[in-house]
Amino acid sequence: MIQGIIFDMDGTLTKPKADFAAIEREIGARTGFIIDYAERSNPEERKRALDILERYEAQAAQESELNEGVEEILEFISKKQLKKAILTRNSRKSVETVLRKHSLYFEFIVSRDDARPKPAPDPIFLLSKKMNIRTDHLLMVGDYKHDILCGKSAGTKTVLLCYNGYKETEVIPDFEISNIKEIIGIIEHFEKMVPELHGGNNV
Repeated sequence: MIQGIIFDMDGTLTKPKADFAAIEREIGARTGFIIDYAERSNPEERKRALDILERYEAQAAQESELNEGVEEILEFISKKQLKKAILTRNSRKSVETVLRKHSLYFEFIVSRDDARPKPAPDPIFLLSKKMNIRTDHLLMVGDYKHDILCGKSAGTKTVLLCYNGYKETEVIPDFEISNIKEIIGIIEHFEKMVPELHGGNNV
């Protein structure tokens, strides 16, 4: 039984806005993943890189747009009385800006300020504790392999949101969807499995 849904933010709840090529140019290095670059840099360079990243994140958060279907799926989750969380490699400040702009509420948020970033499983273990839900009763939803790797490492079910025909070949999610509203069908799929686990309907 799914008791909680964990959402990535950029590319999942919101349309991606950050210009990572511009961030790399300003940092002055081909960074790969900027957070990973910062983590392996000396303290001075780490601070400089993160300051640049956070400036771009702040702008992207101010300009953020919700993906199609987000409001509908969040309303459905609320009606089902399921817990919901955000797990992102962004800063907590940028998350709060996005939530404020779109009048969204998430009780549980884990950002890069709170735990080792995805794809490490640490942030899901932290959310599992905060939400008081076992990881095998959680659904991790994201648009990139880091989300799927993180979920699988922590023992959750995983959903890959494949916008614009994106396909992941390095790691296979449990479910693939093209619109976030399709999570409704996944939740209902697990609800139907519950009677089977207990031997059918009680009489």
